[in-house]
Amino acid sequence: MSESFGPYQGELHAEFDAADARAQLADFGNWLATASLTPLSEGGDQVVLAELVVSGRSVPVALKLFKRQGRLKDWYDQRQGSKAARAYHYAEFLNAQTLGTATPVAFLDRWDQGRLIESYFLSVYTPAMSFKEALIEIYRDVRDNEALMNLLNTVAPAVRALHDAGFMHGDLGNQNILVPRSDSGDWLAPLFIDLNRSKQSSQPLSDREKAHDLARIKLPGKYLAIFQAIYNHGHDLPQPLAKAALKARRRFWAHRRRSRWRHPLRHAKHKRRQDTPVDYPSDRDLWLWDEKTAQPMVALSKAEKWQSRYLADGARGALRFLAGAPSLFMAYRQQLALSYSKPVVLKDRIGVALHPHDDYLEAERNLLSVLGDPPVLVRFCHHESSAQWQAGIRLIEQLHRDGVQVMASLLQDRRAVLDPESWQDFLTEVVAGIGDKVFQVEITHAINRAKWGVWSRAELHQLMTPVLALQRHYPSVQFVGPGCIDFEYLPVISALADLPEGLQLDGLSHLLYVDRRGAPENKQGRFSTLEKAALLKAVAEQSARVASRVVVSEVNWPILGTGVWSPVACPYETAAQRQKPFGASEEDYADFMVRFLALTLCSGHVDQVFWWRLSAHGYGIVDDRDEFRQRPAFHALKFFLALLGDATFVKKRSVGEGCYFLEFQKEGHRLAMVWQTTPSPSLTPAIEIAEGWDVLGGSIETFFMGTSPTYYRLPDLKV
Repeated sequence: MSESFGPYQGELHAEFDAADARAQLADFGNWLATASLTPLSEGGDQVVLAELVVSGRSVPVALKLFKRQGRLKDWYDQRQGSKAARAYHYAEFLNAQTLGTATPVAFLDRWDQGRLIESYFLSVYTPAMSFKEALIEIYRDVRDNEALMNLLNTVAPAVRALHDAGFMHGDLGNQNILVPRSDSGDWLAPLFIDLNRSKQSSQPLSDREKAHDLARIKLPGKYLAIFQAIYNHGHDLPQPLAKAALKARRRFWAHRRRSRWRHPLRHAKHKRRQDTPVDYPSDRDLWLWDEKTAQPMVALSKAEKWQSRYLADGARGALRFLAGAPSLFMAYRQQLALSYSKPVVLKDRIGVALHPHDDYLEAERNLLSVLGDPPVLVRFCHHESSAQWQAGIRLIEQLHRDGVQVMASLLQDRRAVLDPESWQDFLTEVVAGIGDKVFQVEITHAINRAKWGVWSRAELHQLMTPVLALQRHYPSVQFVGPGCIDFEYLPVISALADLPEGLQLDGLSHLLYVDRRGAPENKQGRFSTLEKAALLKAVAEQSARVASRVVVSEVNWPILGTGVWSPVACPYETAAQRQKPFGASEEDYADFMVRFLALTLCSGHVDQVFWWRLSAHGYGIVDDRDEFRQRPAFHALKFFLALLGDATFVKKRSVGEGCYFLEFQKEGHRLAMVWQTTPSPSLTPAIEIAEGWDVLGGSIETFFMGTSPTYYRLPDLKV
């Protein structure tokens, strides 16, 4: 119950009810004038840090000083309780329910003839950054997905617990959620503050009330969806709540955007401030790395990405493509007609990517030896430290001494665009360390994916400009690029056209994914792996800015059941996704891999393929979370390289639709690799064989053609 403290009415929490505390509250105006105060927040209702003496000990308190308000609000507060009183009572409720808030100490109001002259709320001070400040730190400094996910997994369940208790915060902006940390840096239970707009009910909250709170959480679109799924115990929001939340969000943020017009003087004053606090980065500048999948995360929703795109670049690229389309498709048809028509020496055409981190070096070097020391791809990432780059350089030095052919790939991040000097320093340091030890260097990576930090043709031009000097200094190195991804060749054509004047690449590199749900022969429209590779070769043939060599610098399949370690499931897997996981089984992965290698290389359209990656739980041929367990794909690649790695492809025999019969020569022997794309009926013609092997190298005695490739040494190839 409210009681008097000198000229004030208010309440004092029992935990702090002591004579010295009461004396300070009774003389609060004078105490406030002489106390040492540290500002904690600015604004109309200022918050300061002060020291309250309770039973002779000093208690740090956060003191909120509510500003004077109009008569109508005073009239309302006299009947419903002041903001300070409401904040105190709601804090008492949360504190009693252990739902997370700063422990309330007291509130004080001084009324005079129906007007609220002074109003204060005191709570125990907890040193903690706000959810907003934590997000800004992650976005700008940490730039790591795991750090953000740890934070969301802490905050979202706390919001759900709040709502389950029948409590609506009313102003649940990121700034009103404190996120304390332990001494070890782990997030502790969030504290909800600024409770004067809250509402508590013994009845369950309505969807509209929940949506009111959820609408104020500010996150990029993809992570907002994750936050909402965590809030809903791993499930997407129920449709009525999702609809209400979207409606409330649009209304609230539209209102916020219009504030500059409603309060032009306040907006102008804020713009003139010299000490404007650091805010969220722009959508374009948001870049978060995920170490589990070795890629940046998609942070923005489709709508947010479209709002950030340079539409003029897209229009220019489309016009450029239309102008060159007739000649390109003529070249494509010619390339497609040449498929499998020429001998292909397979030696050194198949490589694997290693991970130059300390925990991997010894294990991966041993695994590479088991494969027969094929060519290696080593990546260097701009966002990593110089120490990590040096680790990669040392790995390349070791491989070079061992006679292993090495390709390096230099990957950009958003900061490489924002700080061109740092990108130049990165290229200089890395290439200086490897220039005489590698045969090929790929510059830039997945530039047609905004998550990799490149939004415009001007930004790509800026990233590629230093390559001119590198080519002059390292004439023996082949520089390839631009490393676009997926079946999106319009960005490839635009990127080649937009290269700096005088720069000609020594090969066209591409990250060629075909069907992450199924077989490499599956078609996207009219294009399977074969057609996509032929069109890529045609692009290289048609461009004057690149040699007609095609290098696939990344390809794999996501592995079924690997959760957030899968490149298509990260960074969060809902309950529905866990029930219907996405990816290929380890056995299918092995089959798809060798089929992809045969299709791309033996067709003659691709000159070299690097498998990404040797060791990775979610997509590698070795499971790095299971003591570097060799998956079936590892054994399949090992046998493929042992049998055909230095063979010569001769021709593709016609044996029926969906059936593949590839013939090779090696050391005077005639070898065959066969498979079909449908599981039944299996093609089993009467063919005499000298030897036969399954995809893993196990011996088989009779000819068989199934979806899993088989190999044969044939004295006679008559079908």
